[in-house]
Amino acid sequence: MADTDSPEQPAEKNKGGRPLKFKTVDELQVAIDSYFDACDPHLESRLVESGINERGETIFAQRKVMTEQKPYTVSGLARALGITRETLVQYKNGDRFSDPVMLAYERCHEWAENALYSKSASGASFSLKNNWGWKERQEIDHTTDGKPMQALVEIVRSGDQPSKD
Repeated sequence: MADTDSPEQPAEKNKGGRPLKFKTVDELQVAIDSYFDACDPHLESRLVESGINERGETIFAQRKVMTEQKPYTVSGLARALGITRETLVQYKNGDRFSDPVMLAYERCHEWAENALYSKSASGASFSLKNNWGWKERQEIDHTTDGKPMQALVEIVRSGDQPSKD
C-alpha cells in the first residue's frame, strides 16, 4: 500500500490536542498487520521443561512451539497499537486513517462472525450484539391463518382494556 504523504504534500498537522501516534498511513498499516500476525498461529521460542537433573531441579530448554489462534478484537487492536479504543474510533471516523482502520475493524467483525460456527459461540455472539449492532429477533405471528385473532378484534372495537387482576 503506497503512502499518501509525499515530499510535495507534507502530512496534515494535528489541529490541537495530542499529536497523532502514527505519522503516515503506511506506519499505521504495519502496526495493524503486526497485531493480526501476532494473533495468528506462529512459531515462538519458549523455555519449556525438559526434565529433572540429578539434584531434582527442573531443567529448561529453549524450544520452538506453535502458538494458538487468538481472537481478533478491537480492544486488542487498540492495545497493540498503543492507543485507546476511543482513539481508534477517532481514527476510524477521521479522513486520513479511516481506510486501514475500517478494514481492520471488518477483519475483527469477520472473525467474530466466523466464530458463531464454532462449538462455543457465546462470546462471539456477545461481541456481535454489543460491538457490531447485531440483534436477536423473534417474529411472533399474532394471527390465525393470516387473519387477526377474533378476541383481540372485539377488545379493540369495544375499547375495553383487559383487567389487571
